[in-house]
Amino acid sequence: MNRKEQNLWEYVPLADYAAPQATISRTIKSGIKDIWQRFQRQAPPVHDPAQNLEYLPPSVVGKVAPPSNWSGAVRALEIAVKNETGSAEAPSVMMVVGLPGSDNAQILSRLANALGWRLIPAPDPQQILSQELTWLDWTKSTDTPWVLPDIAKTYLRHVRGLTLVRQLLARINAKAAGPGVIGCNSWALAYLRRILPVPLPGAVVARAFDDHALGRWLSRRANDGYGRQIHFRQADNGETVLPPEAGTKASAFVNQLAARSFGIPGIALEIWRRALKREPDQPAGEQVSETGPTDGITIWVEPWEKIPSLVVPSDLGPASPILMHSLLLHNGLPRNLAVNLLPFSATETGRTLLALSDVGIVDTAMTSAYLQILKPVTIVASEGPWATQYRVKAYPVDPRDQFRFTTDLTLRGKQALMALGVRFPAPGAPDNGDTA
Repeated sequence: MNRKEQNLWEYVPLADYAAPQATISRTIKSGIKDIWQRFQRQAPPVHDPAQNLEYLPPSVVGKVAPPSNWSGAVRALEIAVKNETGSAEAPSVMMVVGLPGSDNAQILSRLANALGWRLIPAPDPQQILSQELTWLDWTKSTDTPWVLPDIAKTYLRHVRGLTLVRQLLARINAKAAGPGVIGCNSWALAYLRRILPVPLPGAVVARAFDDHALGRWLSRRANDGYGRQIHFRQADNGETVLPPEAGTKASAFVNQLAARSFGIPGIALEIWRRALKREPDQPAGEQVSETGPTDGITIWVEPWEKIPSLVVPSDLGPASPILMHSLLLHNGLPRNLAVNLLPFSATETGRTLLALSDVGIVDTAMTSAYLQILKPVTIVASEGPWATQYRVKAYPVDPRDQFRFTTDLTLRGKQALMALGVRFPAPGAPDNGDTA
């Protein structure tokens, strides 16, 4: 992000968080318009998405709506942390709450690097279940402030899985851990408040983006990813969605996007990416190129009712609610650990995980039995001359399991692709352009 641009991020006390609401006048106007159109002859849309438009390929989506590097969030959090922990009157430890899709642990890891503070690694599952208090030895050194990116990785929903987090909070409340920052996702916060009768550190959270901030943020994402301005227009009426006109209100689409995403940029970005389409027969000067930017680029945005959304199937069985809750509480779990934590058979848990993976709710890599959950999973997409290549960067728990881990991801990833109708060439067969 350009340093001269206003930072859209700000951290506020958790009690002050408020999600944006859709503008009432626009909601009423939309309802009246819908009723009026029922009695009028429908004007033909600017484009018929079902016939004329195609969804952007992943390589193009990665350019016009790239993931955030969260640099603005890191800078805003650095200010909040210094204000909160920089005086003698301030509490020695503060908590940063991450809402879904906010990449809170990554932001806090970058914060530790920016401030030169100690980055505390989480205990591994075996240390948690065996209640090894030696993991807490880092609290004995109070000379340098510390950052624990994700408290959800310090406990397990198990009868022996809460000792370490209890002892950690006890030391913090006794001011025996020195100054520091704890990351905590909102699901973990609700869980810890319910099961632990101890005070938690004061918490801050990123302020929700209203429609103006969200529109500017999405425009910056496109400019940063593609190198020059892109015009986003709504497919059914041709109205400008982005960039916002100077001195004007945010578009109706962005207003709804801010409300439906609760002002959380990460969630809004995922919805936004699923709404982007292009014309397959656009002239070269108007179509988004996969190799470089051109002038006069237009991307079409699906109307709300046609944006594909993730739907949890109703026939997943009794394990699905508890399994999804456990995944949220722990910010992801490998398959073998999930089996041990749930009151269901290994077969039932495995079947439910596979079903959730098939519908795109659970990542294949995040459910591997060999996954090292203390390190991030990164997916890199690149466009080759014959196909789109996806590379998954993840780490096994034990380096000796590297080849088993690779085989596990390959086979289950291929199974998921085949379930979507993707065909693979036979070994040695020439590629006819109709396979993955």
